[in-house]
Amino acid sequence: MKKWNLTLLLSMLFITSSCIDQEEGKYIPGVNGPKLNIQNGKILLSIELENVDIPGGVTLPLKDLPNSTVSVGPSLDDSGIFTGTLIQVSFDPKDAENDDFNVVPPQVLPDGRPFPFTVDGSLPALAFQVSKAKNTTFYVSNKLFGFFLPISLPRDFTMDVHYRLKVNGKNYGIVSLIHPNEYDEGSGVIVLLTLETIKKDRAAQKLLKWSKRNKSRLF
Repeated sequence: MKKWNLTLLLSMLFITSSCIDQEEGKYIPGVNGPKLNIQNGKILLSIELENVDIPGGVTLPLKDLPNSTVSVGPSLDDSGIFTGTLIQVSFDPKDAENDDFNVVPPQVLPDGRPFPFTVDGSLPALAFQVSKAKNTTFYVSNKLFGFFLPISLPRDFTMDVHYRLKVNGKNYGIVSLIHPNEYDEGSGVIVLLTLETIKKDRAAQKLLKWSKRNKSRLF
């Protein structure tokens, strides 16, 4: 029994370490992240908005996703010093298995522009906005989950930023920076998870299950 327990522990440590081996993304002004973690069977996507002060903190449910939430609150460094606002999305992949997410309409960016990383500029998903979470727009289907977070960009920052969200060398999704439109509006960052990849990843699925046994632990 002791030998079996030791083997299980070593296996957990190996898979845990590999699943949180996350590659650093490209620089986006005023944004730290996104970072991906797993806790209590859910995927956590965290973004820190540097030097942005939103009073108080709140955790809100996500529409038609009974086990998923978005939290907004102050971000502190290791010394307890305020560094900005932390927006954290806690997403339960099982929420997107509902039949309502199988047949979904095409969506575009909140300001009506096409998505830059799709063939026809649209994204098949249900979309809804959470005003208390800095007007974040969420996109959900049985194949993807993500959000568009409005941010202000410096006028002199014109670099295109698009990269894969990778964990343990595997593509779990994409991150894309959207520049302002001709009216100097609509800038933000998009974070999207490809749910099919996560479903097929055995290590990710095992970690999601194990995390339910250690609900308070952040993997």
